[in-house]
Amino acid sequence: MPILLCLLTIALALYDFHTRRVPNRVTLLLLLAGITLHAPGTVETWLATALLFVFWHFGALGGGDAKLWMALLWLVPPEVARPAFFVLFGAIFLTAIGQLLWRKGCGLPLTGLKTPGAWRAVPFAIWLVIVTGGYQVSGG
Repeated sequence: MPILLCLLTIALALYDFHTRRVPNRVTLLLLLAGITLHAPGTVETWLATALLFVFWHFGALGGGDAKLWMALLWLVPPEVARPAFFVLFGAIFLTAIGQLLWRKGCGLPLTGLKTPGAWRAVPFAIWLVIVTGGYQVSGG
């Protein structure tokens, strides 16, 4: 399942580049599947979900991007939830730095730009494939 999830994340990132949107019908379905598989969740999963919501609320992430991150997070098997928390926020932080450096190098303003952001979830999806060996090890 993580391999398919990684491919879907790449497809969503490409769709986001083309349309500047991440479709709710996909992210909400993935989120529902993750919550169904791994309810009640772990402390790390709930904490990361709350932080992603706060990032969206204050404009640090777009709504579609935040829902995609939440969906990926809830699809993480509980036994790797703790490292997933750190990898998720590390990926967000490092890709944000990369995005700012790219903007600076292109002479673009560092803030105030709305740009596609689903691509930033791809490194996390790749990490998930690596740590699970390409298959989900737990059903809940």
